[in-house]
Amino acid sequence: MSDERLILSSSAPGKPRIDGLAVVDVDGAPLVMCTGFYTLWRWAPLQDEWQERPLEYAFAEDPLAAEYPDAKNDIDSVAVAVSDGRVVVAAGGDGQGAAIWDLDSGELLRGTTYGEPYVSSIATVKGEGPPLFVASSGVHRDGVRVWGLSGEESPVELDAGSIWGLATASIDGRSLVVGGGDEGVMVWNAANGEQVASFYVDDEERAYAVALSQLDGRPVVVAGTDSGKMYVFDLSGDEDDDPIHEPSTGHEGGINALDVAMVGDRAVAVTGGEDGTVRIWDLAGGRQVGPPLTGHNGSVEAVVVTRMQDRSVALTAGRDGVVCIWDLTL
Repeated sequence: MSDERLILSSSAPGKPRIDGLAVVDVDGAPLVMCTGFYTLWRWAPLQDEWQERPLEYAFAEDPLAAEYPDAKNDIDSVAVAVSDGRVVVAAGGDGQGAAIWDLDSGELLRGTTYGEPYVSSIATVKGEGPPLFVASSGVHRDGVRVWGLSGEESPVELDAGSIWGLATASIDGRSLVVGGGDEGVMVWNAANGEQVASFYVDDEERAYAVALSQLDGRPVVVAGTDSGKMYVFDLSGDEDDDPIHEPSTGHEGGINALDVAMVGDRAVAVTGGEDGTVRIWDLAGGRQVGPPLTGHNGSVEAVVVTRMQDRSVALTAGRDGVVCIWDLTL
């Protein structure tokens, strides 16, 4: 066990459980969104300053909203983007469909209704053009939808079963979405909803956490399961559907979250587990890099990789209400 890579550990006000993390660059500095227990915080890690952000009720325009005057937003998954110079956040949860707000004012930019599917995972679509978000609903309804800031256009529907984890990447000029769930891992083109590929993990496993990366110039899909295994699949179409090497193991319990990064010329994944540890993996060989990282007291629920002060870092958070920043320098 080790915490030698730990740069900073900071607690959200009241130390409630943190379920979701998202990071955006604002004026050259990272700004972190944290969700959990009906609340959104923004955290400036360079100053270690926390601020709770009240948000207009997501169902404000639904005729039924008047029947629930004391209702609060139920948000535990969050995504963030910059649009026309302002920071916008998209969020939803186990009891609420996806909606979009202006971060500074809390103004509701695109609401939801009581008939829309609830959210199990949400992500910002990587690519050119106005911000787009993708949300899955493995909670009460199958399916994945891609949508933008305006409420006038209809979402792009992606054909999917129960999807619990989402990630996106821009690869070869295409905005790709990867989802993991009860039926393995699926990849779609966000522009038209076309399914690009599908992969299967071992029987009776769920892929709770997913990401897209590259190895030797080839796109790959990374998936972490509820049994604690991490799979790497070739997305180039040059190989069969089997993992490129044996699944990586090490977590004692499920992998709840993961993200990927290029550290120098080395592709790595960072995983957060039910066992409370954070682990770094070399994607090419599937080997763990160094000992487990121990900065959390409880399950790790969210992992985001970004750059801070010219170095690659991983942000992790979970049930202990703490956000940790880890140095990924190899």
